[in-house]
Amino acid sequence: MTYKTDVQRRLAEVLDELKMNVNYYQDQEIFVIKKNSSLATDFIIYEDRPGFKVENLYLNHTSCLLKICEDGSLLYHDGAEVRVKYCNDCKKFYFGKRIRREDDKCPVCNGKSIKYLSNSSRLPGWFGEESASLIDKDEADMRLDTCDSEKEGEIRKCIEKLQGKISYITMDEQKREKIIELGKRYPNMQEVVDYILTSLESSSLRKHKEISLRPFVLVGGPGCGKTSFVTELGLILLEENALKIDLGNDLPAFTIVGGDPQFRQSKQGLIIESMFKNDKHGPLKNPLIHFDELDKIHPDENYSIETVFYSILEKNTARRFYDNFIALNVDASGINYVFTANTLENIPKPILNRLRIFQIPDYTHEQLKEIVIDNFYKNWLKNNDMEQEFLPEVLSEEIKDQILNECHDDPRSIDDAITMIFTRTLTIDRESGHKIALFSPKEYYLGWKHFRGKRRISKKSWRLPENFIKPQYLDLFAEN
Repeated sequence: MTYKTDVQRRLAEVLDELKMNVNYYQDQEIFVIKKNSSLATDFIIYEDRPGFKVENLYLNHTSCLLKICEDGSLLYHDGAEVRVKYCNDCKKFYFGKRIRREDDKCPVCNGKSIKYLSNSSRLPGWFGEESASLIDKDEADMRLDTCDSEKEGEIRKCIEKLQGKISYITMDEQKREKIIELGKRYPNMQEVVDYILTSLESSSLRKHKEISLRPFVLVGGPGCGKTSFVTELGLILLEENALKIDLGNDLPAFTIVGGDPQFRQSKQGLIIESMFKNDKHGPLKNPLIHFDELDKIHPDENYSIETVFYSILEKNTARRFYDNFIALNVDASGINYVFTANTLENIPKPILNRLRIFQIPDYTHEQLKEIVIDNFYKNWLKNNDMEQEFLPEVLSEEIKDQILNECHDDPRSIDDAITMIFTRTLTIDRESGHKIALFSPKEYYLGWKHFRGKRRISKKSWRLPENFIKPQYLDLFAEN
């Protein structure tokens, strides 16, 4: 059968799949579904397009006129939405309006076990699903057929981890709220947060709703919070730690692009490794990679590293990123890159031209006291596994002043300063006999228990303590 348009061809495929007895009249470009055992009336479906004249159709009083739109929406002639319904009792599809569940029944068998094909008038899968893959299957098969390396097993595993249905990191309202909260904890990063939020808004218009950020670099002095900010950002977007690559340790290029499998210590590069599927997701198209200390690369010494960036930071070339270990091109165009650096000096201009640059100012004294030190204190409690019910829930203004005086407003020394003030304020509570610390004299006077922290109850299910109930065989020995 030849159809005038793709819309008509697609509709014919849908009706055939739904097993509806339909006739297509090419001269009039209409589909006619006659009244039968599964339909209570005749249906005439036409394509809603310019030039089509409905008044030229012959309609009797039992005909029901529907129109199919270019986007796959099926509507009544007056514009009301059509639902494709399925009866679980008689196993037939039919057309109807969306009505209350208790009033919905099959026109054939009066059954009430009704299922809708979709929650809207648009026919699901109307545009089809393009098969996407990070690697070309034919190239991969050819590579494995000709592989004579001792590392064939490892190469095969790498290829398998890049094959299958692609997964995407997507945006949702919960992540958006967490990023806004992240900006509050890092007051000197507000410009970066605004940029990220603006970029993420466009994800709703992408085909897979995936997160996509233009590569950017955070430039600021030590202690401005850029590295910890990127770490927390990765946890929000990926819901796990993002891959961090330190460029300050004379990193060889093969660490990123993979090593020649002829060498014993060679393995896949970190770029494709960040995309491997695991128990949580399939091959990942858009992971986040953090390159730290970008200013530590030097063109004369690490020229090969520099050329890697020219490849991965351009989407056109990144679509065929070549990993030396698996000897295959991989679509790495969706990876999100974030760089951090102390200065723009020594960073090649061709790399900077490919990045959005953010100059991160140092924290002011007010920012350190009002916001930043609270974050450091929470991490200090966690990292040192402290008993929070014997320490303040929130540090007092007086204790904060002592800490900042001790570290001279240097964020890098705040942890050490907290430990120092902890030691100075350590004392024994006369009533409980327990050691307490970091309370101000005012808090001691008013009653330190009013200001102490609370331990959180675990979300894990409660269980009896181990060895509370003795194994049965021990009881047998006791009886003898």
